Amino acid sequence: MTTGHQIAPRFLAVWTLLVCLFIVAPIFAMIAVSLTPLDYISLPTGVFSLRWYARLLQYPVFLEAGINSVVLAVEAAATVLVLGVLAALAIVRYRFPLREAVRLTVTSPLFIPMVMSGLAILVFFSTLGWSSQPVRLYVGHSALTLPYVVRAVSASLTGFDMNQELAARNLGATPLKAFLLVTLPQLRPGIAAGAIFAFIVSFDNVGLSIFLSGANYKTLPVELLSYVETDNDPMSAALSVVMIVVSMGVVLAAERLVGLQRLMRA
Repeated sequence: MTTGHQIAPRFLAVWTLLVCLFIVAPIFAMIAVSLTPLDYISLPTGVFSLRWYARLLQYPVFLEAGINSVVLAVEAAATVLVLGVLAALAIVRYRFPLREAVRLTVTSPLFIPMVMSGLAILVFFSTLGWSSQPVRLYVGHSALTLPYVVRAVSASLTGFDMNQELAARNLGATPLKAFLLVTLPQLRPGIAAGAIFAFIVSFDNVGLSIFLSGANYKTLPVELLSYVETDNDPMSAALSVVMIVVSMGVVLAAERLVGLQRLMRA
């Protein structure tokens, strides 16, 4: 006789499978649409074609916007890695007035709607008379991705034994040398995870970028949104697949170069 203890794991496994299918099914549908030979959005019927991927090369505006997105994501990720590590060190290690206010401030972009954040940054720059689109996008994306680095590095610091750094200092190492040689290597899992999240969130962002970009400087997601509003063909699906591949490529490259699984087990 099947007991409740036996049914529960099976139900959980089926439920987990259904949730995973619900998440990935739209991605597979989009991949299928990008391979259709027809001139309108539809699933391929026995014949697959790469014509829409080839047509991407005929739209240099996508290439320019893609370069803008990659450069912006790298700049934002590099910036928030420095700021995020310093903020996480201050929040986890030290007790000071307004500590919780600082923690709440650096993580606030996680629960403030991106539309509001983008509008606020746009108003702020307009008030100061700063019209540089790349600069305001850089500021916005840095603020948006900072919480991911702070949380990831804070998690690594929580399990770090401070006695190791104290032992290094007792052996004659300066505070900076002890941090670089003892603490920083053990924060690599958090730093790597934070950098990956920061890059992907910046690269795929639409809600914030749509307010801060302009005619002279657009990111790839904003350019894709503009294209979808005027054209209804499978090239938008092809470009979406390319963006997904880029995001996955970042994760795979980090795994190859840094060894994320090994670091997570460390």
